Amino acid sequence: MRKLSRSMFIATMAMLVVAPTHVDAAKPSSDRTIVHKEVHPQYFPDDICGDRAGWTTFTTTWRFIVKESGDSIKIVFGETGRYVTDFDDPATEDYSSQFTQAGHAGVTSSGVVTYNSQFHDFPGTIDIHEHVVFVEVNGSVRVDRDVLTVTGCP
Repeated sequence: MRKLSRSMFIATMAMLVVAPTHVDAAKPSSDRTIVHKEVHPQYFPDDICGDRAGWTTFTTTWRFIVKESGDSIKIVFGETGRYVTDFDDPATEDYSSQFTQAGHAGVTSSGVVTYNSQFHDFPGTIDIHEHVVFVEVNGSVRVDRDVLTVTGCP
């Protein structure tokens, strides 16, 4: 099983929280905006470029716009953040970076689930891009694509 990205997990959880237990076509549509900011440290035994263990402190802001109607729920989300990585090995230069992610998730009463996102991180000479597309129709996965490109590792 593929590991869910933090944002994909959050979007999925948000969909479960706001998903109706039944579809009511007469229900008027509603919009909600959810904004969350957090700072948290996390230890990684390695990074995208290999065996480079260290502590990373993230400052991240998420914004979700939830659009709910009688037959569907759509979530548009964006994430921006900065982080500082302090590597255990003093010979490996510490760095700071920033990243962005934007995406869309949706569920319809006809059994269609969609998720797509674009992620970009650019720490120093490293450039990280990820594009995720997932489509499920009536329980059958039609598209499950995750393209990760990393260039510029030392």
